[in-house]
Amino acid sequence: MERFPLDTFLVHLTDVRDLSKHTRRAYAVDLRDFQGYLEAQGITWNAVTKDEVRQYVHSMYRELKPASMSRRMATLRTFYRWAVATGRIEASPCEGVRTPKIGHRNPQVLMPEEVDRLLTSIDDATDTFALRDAALLEVCYGGGLRVSELVGIDVSHLDTEQRQVLVRGKGNKERIVPLGRKAVDAVESWMHTRAGLITESTETALFVNRFGRRLSARSVRTILSKRHFDSGGWGGVHPHALRHSCATHLLEEGAELRHIQEFLGHESLATTQKYTQVSLEQLMRTYDEAHPRAQAVTSADNAAPNAEYNDHHDA
Repeated sequence: MERFPLDTFLVHLTDVRDLSKHTRRAYAVDLRDFQGYLEAQGITWNAVTKDEVRQYVHSMYRELKPASMSRRMATLRTFYRWAVATGRIEASPCEGVRTPKIGHRNPQVLMPEEVDRLLTSIDDATDTFALRDAALLEVCYGGGLRVSELVGIDVSHLDTEQRQVLVRGKGNKERIVPLGRKAVDAVESWMHTRAGLITESTETALFVNRFGRRLSARSVRTILSKRHFDSGGWGGVHPHALRHSCATHLLEEGAELRHIQEFLGHESLATTQKYTQVSLEQLMRTYDEAHPRAQAVTSADNAAPNAEYNDHHDA
């Protein structure tokens, strides 16, 4: 049985496609699962047929949600296309195999007043970590950043005079993101106390933990969840919700979709367009709740016309 070329493929993802560590790890997890399935079935990876791929998809229904199944199939398609391109096999067994449909799910969006309550609730200027968390969340929301972009910011990436920051997005692509005055003020306040946490002179991260090292994405999620709860929020909230909220609020205030696309670092306008649906749904909810002609008809409204009306028309 020919050895599964997982390591060679992962090197390709690093050297040629320049994917992030997180993305490479996801590919590795998916492919190791597929490799284990093939070994259990006694199938060689380069002799897999379409029917065998379909059987693998069927086996996933017992334990995975459609979104996870779709991602795993995308991984297999990428792997086998690479195998074809490098001459390891003649044709991909994944072509023509259907991917499970994913139900439509709108991004989580906080209302403007909820975001304002969250950000203004962190107001202890004597607390080092309150200053850090205020700056962290102001930059996340103000810049519409992915959590990986947020934790990847170095002090040298920040230009407070121009009110902008350099971030590295998906595929290690760089872009300049503008920041609001409140975000810049929060960062400047944090910078005055940041130095007291730094233990290694080589640490370049803008946001650090209590040990003076770069914050992790998991730490940001923990910080946001705690601060959201402390501000009176209920339910789970993810850092990506601040990014979604930023985009939706920009759209609602009249920003053009193309500008939002560039601001967020989306390659495709179709990715940005999902915010138009979120905004429309919020508009419809507001209409249903507030417009006089959208109110539910009450039992009194269904009753016979009042006496004054009857008397007038009986005359």
